[in-house]
Amino acid sequence: MCARRKKKKYPLPVVVAALCVCAFTLYRNVNAPNQTDAVSAAEQPVSTSDNEAPNREGKPAKTDNLLLPSYLTDRNEEIVRHEGFVLSYNSRHLLPNWVSWLLTRERTKGKEKRADNFQPDTDIRKGPIAEDSDYRGSGFDRGHMCPSADCKHSRQSQNQCFLLSNICPQTHALNAGDWKELEELTRDWAQRYDSIYVVCGPVIEHGKEYKTIGENGVTVPERYFKVLWRNTSDAAVCIGFIFENGSQNKPLSAYALSVDDVEKATGINFFSKFPKHIERKAESSVDVSQWKGLK
Repeated sequence: MCARRKKKKYPLPVVVAALCVCAFTLYRNVNAPNQTDAVSAAEQPVSTSDNEAPNREGKPAKTDNLLLPSYLTDRNEEIVRHEGFVLSYNSRHLLPNWVSWLLTRERTKGKEKRADNFQPDTDIRKGPIAEDSDYRGSGFDRGHMCPSADCKHSRQSQNQCFLLSNICPQTHALNAGDWKELEELTRDWAQRYDSIYVVCGPVIEHGKEYKTIGENGVTVPERYFKVLWRNTSDAAVCIGFIFENGSQNKPLSAYALSVDDVEKATGINFFSKFPKHIERKAESSVDVSQWKGLK
């Protein structure tokens, strides 16, 4: 019979050290793919889709929603995610607080035809929703926040941009005038600069009484905002706009503001997830010369 081999015993410090090395190695293998340096993440705007969005080649890429505005605690809010955009829905006004999306060069080349099928957004779970009948005969256009021409990259996105959660009452003068002009210029910028991050929506002041339309009582805003973020080779560049919901016809540069100014008017913190030194510098001023074609 062979003698049983005695197990070799190791000192306790050696055992503890070995366990620590194994644990650290496992942690790195699990978490390293998900860790991103904050400044590096800020170098490229990310999409607002739930888990995936088109990258520069139009292929899905995971995102962390770095550029979504901060959550709102001073008003009704339900975050609703669609294929081409994300919105913050306000059930009191039956409007979005904001709508956000990443407009890439590839996305501007979409070929899908305009849907024109306005529908209630059944993904909204909290409170009442607007219906198309609320707009009929109201004297106001069904004004897109994320425009149809920014959503031609897929049939689903085109259909979803006609959901009424993405729509606000706008005068025809604004919807077909300066608002449309800025939409078209933003697509030009996306083609020129590769990608533009966009957030827009109505300006709703606390405690102010607004006109409503339709049986469901959709609020008619008096002003609308839009803010844009893009990256240069060594910095981030922002610009904001506020339009009156009326008859205007001015050069777009006449509406240009810093993002800080738009934040003060709306009470929305747009780019708070960025490192503070990047956010503060980008939001504090506006330079129209950084935006080709803005006159």
